Amino acid sequence: MKSKVTVKCPSNIALIKYWGKKDTGIQIPQNPSISWSLSDLTAKTTVKFLPSNCREIKFSYDGVPKESFLPKINEFFKRIEDVLPWVKNGIFEIDTVNNFPHGTGIASSAAGFGALATALLEIENKLDNNTEVFWNKVSEIARLGSGSACRSMFSKPAVWGASEAVKNSSDLYAVELKSPIHTNLQNWKDTVLIVDSGEKKVSSTAGHSLLNGHPYAESRFLQANKNLADLIKVMETGDVERFIKIVESEALQLHAIMMTSIPYYMLMRPNTIAIIESIWKFREETNFPVCFTLDAGANVHLLYSNEIESSVKTFIQTKLLLYCQNAMYLCSETGGKPQIEYYD
Repeated sequence: MKSKVTVKCPSNIALIKYWGKKDTGIQIPQNPSISWSLSDLTAKTTVKFLPSNCREIKFSYDGVPKESFLPKINEFFKRIEDVLPWVKNGIFEIDTVNNFPHGTGIASSAAGFGALATALLEIENKLDNNTEVFWNKVSEIARLGSGSACRSMFSKPAVWGASEAVKNSSDLYAVELKSPIHTNLQNWKDTVLIVDSGEKKVSSTAGHSLLNGHPYAESRFLQANKNLADLIKVMETGDVERFIKIVESEALQLHAIMMTSIPYYMLMRPNTIAIIESIWKFREETNFPVCFTLDAGANVHLLYSNEIESSVKTFIQTKLLLYCQNAMYLCSETGGKPQIEYYD
């Protein structure tokens, strides 16, 4: 039976960073991570499926064929065959598009593979099955395409990686944080300040591999575990000052690991530093609950409480835009999960 599914999946921003993979399986993290999904920064993916006696995949980006993406898509389909055997036999037409720049450190692969995994599970189920089991399975499949994709399935903060601090946490899929979130840390926003809209010079896959033999790797993994446990407690108590310290330290640790890898490299740019220093100065002068984090790229995520949105927007317009490429920035609510449209 021919099927067609369209899924819009959010990106996410890690508050505790995943960096480094174990050699015990595919996409198994060296340390647990936690993220907020970004409901307004999405990938929209349509999958058309027609049963066949062999597999054929056609891939396009916003309607334009993209053969350069096919090797990664083909590898993903090989990885999921044990979980979804039916994908061995079919013609798949896949079209995807992001509403944000691809490859700039805004987790475009997370949104894209999250959408693709959700679409494939929806084809298999042929019904709107929004149970926890369904989303855990989607999360596990998405992980096989992009590790961080497994965290884009949940509206509440999502934890990926086995941790004593989170019940039922797993290296195989992400789980939604069940502990209550204090009102101080609900309804935050994320504005991504685009320092560089080009693709990263070093891919995340290559960056992860450089953790093998890294002199600070073990210390980093221990610190990430501690930071995760501390952050979960902070999200319960509402200690915003401590939240900010953990989140900003995590961002800087991620980039410090990159800069001390062999070969070493740097994804931050001078304007990245300028924005960070401006945020520090703004917070000191106003005592507003704002902080930054970074993904694996030059762009800066400005996190802030919804209550001070007007003041923060003024700060962005008057102080930060001069550091952004073409005065570009992207705003998003935190929260949100994949939205599914199903057609026969």
